[in-house]
Order: sequence, then structure tokens, then C-alpha cells
Amino acid sequence: KFGQPLIERIVTVTGPGIERPANLMVPIGTRLVDVLDYCGGIKDNTRQILFGGPMMGSPQLHLDVPIMKGTSGILCLTDEQVGVREEYPCIRCLRCVDACPVYLNPSRLGALAKIRNYEEMMDFHIIDCVECGSCSYVCPSNIPLVQRFRVAKVLLREKQARQKKAG
Repeated sequence: KFGQPLIERIVTVTGPGIERPANLMVPIGTRLVDVLDYCGGIKDNTRQILFGGPMMGSPQLHLDVPIMKGTSGILCLTDEQVGVREEYPCIRCLRCVDACPVYLNPSRLGALAKIRNYEEMMDFHIIDCVECGSCSYVCPSNIPLVQRFRVAKVLLREKQARQKKAG
């Protein structure tokens, strides 16, 4: 709109795992650890740091990752929020199907993802998944459906790119 490159953005740093939550104007490329340090650091019981929110946020495994143009929030969660959720077998309650905003069958897609049958997942329209996390949230068996779908979609896109490149 203004003919200027995006070099900084407002980032919300929040959650019970950060010493001083804040809204900050952060230069693109700033390391996550530097932003957290600016906010007083993370608390000792911080268990997980997400880029984004609790439903669609992506866990950060390293603190050396850069803030990117799509990073709008950093959520620091403690043991209390994350907890240990043991995964159980699917009971076919179909709560995930009811919760899906794009009318997919997360139960079936999850079963296919578990056995790494990514090709058949295409038949069930995995690419249409918006990764909102609703299916994982409502699952009484604590199956990490959306995480499996993210992995499957990345692998499928990589395979399609290789096929396209091969001709």
C-alpha cells in the first residue's frame, strides 16, 4: 500500500511462562531468544513456546529461530497449561467430524496419517484442511490430529514438487 518493504511488525508476547508480557514492535529477523530476553525471559516452569495461539500455533523447538512477517504472537506456556496428555486409541466418537469447519473426516485422515498412507489422504481432501486444531481440541482420546495433518501436507507437497521437477 505504501510502497515500503515490511521490516518490522507488532508481536504480542504473552502467557503464564513469560516474566513481562508485552506488545512489541519487532524487526523481522530478530531471534526469538532476544525477544524473550527483552520481556524478562521465560519462567523456570515454561514448557512450550508457540508462534501463534493455543489452537493453531506452531511449537518452537529452538530459541534461535527468527521472527518472520507472519509471527503475530508468541505464547509461553507452563507445565500447568501443557500437561501430559496420554494418547489413546480412537473410539470413533466422530466429535472431530462435527468440529471440522470444512467438513472433512479427521478420524479417517488421522488413521491414514498414523500408518503414513499419505496418498490415500489426498482422496479424503487433506489439502483442504485449514489446520485450525478443532479436531485435536475435541478429541477425547488426545490424538494429535492436526499435528499429523501438518506433517502429511508437508510431505505431500514435497512429493508433488519432486514429481513436477522430474517432469
